[in-house]
Amino acid sequence: MKTIVKFFILLLALSLFLCSCTKSLPESEFLSYYEENCKTEYTRGGITFYAMLLSSDYEKAKWGAPLDNGMRVLFWATPRSDLSIENATLYAGSESSDVVLFRKAQTFELGATDSFVLSFAERNEWSKLYVRNVSQGIGGIEMELKNCKNIRLIEK
Repeated sequence: MKTIVKFFILLLALSLFLCSCTKSLPESEFLSYYEENCKTEYTRGGITFYAMLLSSDYEKAKWGAPLDNGMRVLFWATPRSDLSIENATLYAGSESSDVVLFRKAQTFELGATDSFVLSFAERNEWSKLYVRNVSQGIGGIEMELKNCKNIRLIEK
């Protein structure tokens, strides 16, 4: 009997711990919180690079629905330097996924940046982004991506 009680107490403690790791926000607060807490920063050659893995909830808040089953990463640099990239890959341990499409994005609200939208075929628990052959003599950049899957959008 004591073993069963201990098991249920342990199960309750574990569920409380898991629930406390999730942050749920209303749409009015979600985007700014996500953008502030989920971007990764890296500086080389006087240019600061940022990367942000977009969750399904982020896409819902930003565009009304997840765009598809794939995954997108926003990659941008300041100050604007007319950068170009050759390719990008997401990594998680020994698994990898190459970019299937990337485009340089026009950003009017952030005019002092070079921005790219990187699209990947599958959603996964990716942890690193490697961008190959960034122009201006910068070369390859590897960035740890923040895992923000526990930042949730409160549905209306």
